[in-house]
Amino acid sequence: MMDDQTILTLIEADAGRHGSTSRIAMFGGTAVLLGGNMVAALSESGLLLRVGKDRHAEALARPGTRSMEVRGKPMEGYVYVDPEGLDAPALAQWSAMAVGHVAALPAKAARQVRGRRSFEER
Repeated sequence: MMDDQTILTLIEADAGRHGSTSRIAMFGGTAVLLGGNMVAALSESGLLLRVGKDRHAEALARPGTRSMEVRGKPMEGYVYVDPEGLDAPALAQWSAMAVGHVAALPAKAARQVRGRRSFEER
């Protein structure tokens, strides 16, 4: 089993090949962003990956996955993966799927949150 920091570091390294990355608190854990868009978030709920609507069914067909739900409704394009069953090759495949999707999205503009400067402005 891989520890949380190793999982986040590997995903962030993959994402970093495509642009600017950052980490923020999100979904009760820590999220890795690429160009301001979430790639993955790791919390007690598992490893949340943004795989895109077009690969949602493919992702759910893999073992150890479940759909993200908000208010009882599935969020298409987001899946949870059980981090307990992850080894380096499996994480590399999941990371490639999520980073590939997010790398194709337009970057978000930096914004202020609750009157504070964004991380980029500090």
